[in-house]
Amino acid sequence: MSEEPDISQTLGDLERQVFEAVRAGGVVSVADAVESLHGDGRLLAYTTVMTVLTRLWQKGFLLRRRQGKAYLYEARSKGQIAGLQGERVARDALARYGDFALTGFVRTLSAGQRRLLAELLLEANAAQAGSAGEENDVP
Repeated sequence: MSEEPDISQTLGDLERQVFEAVRAGGVVSVADAVESLHGDGRLLAYTTVMTVLTRLWQKGFLLRRRQGKAYLYEARSKGQIAGLQGERVARDALARYGDFALTGFVRTLSAGQRRLLAELLLEANAAQAGSAGEENDVP
């Protein structure tokens, strides 16, 4: 695969600053992010940072897990984020335009991208075939 994409254009200024504070801190609480931002000269309210972290998590930029009554946040890699955004765009286009969107997408692929797509389809088919014999608890 290619190098990590630049996701900075998909975030507003405040979102980007909060995202970078989380990335620099590893796994952080809201208070940790506020402290990091204050150290960088951004005097933001706790509730503002909490809102931005929640939005970044909802958009798929952050992972979140509960610890006691609080949440801890961790940044996804730029490649993971780009993949999630690509999935969202593709799902929306397919829902709206169906097979026409898929046909248009495939026609735009380079030879290398078509090879990657073929590999991904083979992996998906193998995974689906492997899970066909398993029982699920969910109806």
